[in-house]
Amino acid sequence: MVTHYIITNREVTSRRSKNYISVNNQEYMRKDGDEEARHNLRYGTISFDPAKAKKLKDFSIQILPEVPEETLEKYAEDKDVNKAKFPSTQVFDELYQSGLKAGKKTDGELKSEDILVFVHGFKSDLETAMQTMAELHRCYVEPENSPIKHLVLFTWPAKKKLLKYRSDAYDAMQSGFALARSMASLREFFKKKFVEEKKPMCNQKIHLLCHSMGNRVLENMIKGIGDIGMEISTTFSEIILAGADIDYYALEKNNPLYKLIDFGERVHVYYHNKDQALGISELTKNAFNRLGRWGAKNSVGLADDIYQCDVTEIDDDKGLLHEVVHHWYYTNSKTVVEDIITVLMGGYSKFNT
Repeated sequence: MVTHYIITNREVTSRRSKNYISVNNQEYMRKDGDEEARHNLRYGTISFDPAKAKKLKDFSIQILPEVPEETLEKYAEDKDVNKAKFPSTQVFDELYQSGLKAGKKTDGELKSEDILVFVHGFKSDLETAMQTMAELHRCYVEPENSPIKHLVLFTWPAKKKLLKYRSDAYDAMQSGFALARSMASLREFFKKKFVEEKKPMCNQKIHLLCHSMGNRVLENMIKGIGDIGMEISTTFSEIILAGADIDYYALEKNNPLYKLIDFGERVHVYYHNKDQALGISELTKNAFNRLGRWGAKNSVGLADDIYQCDVTEIDDDKGLLHEVVHHWYYTNSKTVVEDIITVLMGGYSKFNT
């Protein structure tokens, strides 16, 4: 069994029915995603056997209980997050402690304990999100040359219905604002740990991978951070946009993602000209070409350290669906997976145009 982490604004309720699964002793989570995005964020863990995880029943989701109002009021004055035991703080601290415990290899080189934060796209109900988590583990945690040891899934209430695209698009926008609050909590955690408590820095790097409409979540997260007055500074090492279902001018000036490079050390945009999922998006739902199909509209005007990676010519996107659609190559193409691992290690993509 392996354990990774989850952040979600899906519905978590005390109500029990056939459409819900248990996520702790007293709460349940809706399975089909047929709900509206919530502003309230919940934190927890996901445990599974990578060799057997296929159906939702193969995953154990444990959502941490919320902090009671009386506890929040009790510690409101001194803002002692460790005493209050906020769920966000528990998750952040576990990841921090794992970085501190990272030992050394026999050659004296520090072991990698990097974190990959993943934001999924549309048409992803809870089971699909869990299946993607298992694929990410197999692709980016199991390989010995990968620096990734921990996964953090941000799962929002997408639905496994193509006709629900516009509903998912709205929920992606709302989820981005919710995720902005999580980033604010992370910033406060860093301030508390490294500035006030003067704790040692660990060697962990945090990376971000957004797929499909998950990039719209990211777009609105950046906008939400600006709305709450939070200063943007480097949080991530590598930021990867794969099959991005956003307009192909999204990285240009006067758009929220123009500031994305301020959030990380480098940004890599992976796109595929034959991405049929984004082709349908262009024809039926959006007025502009998609970033994940054509790359940035004006590449000359891109900020420094933003790299475009054209994977149109890959020939190992296996499986009938993937050979036709070309939308999930970040897990289904060994060539792309190895390239992304190289990028996560600080190297250069061979697809860089």
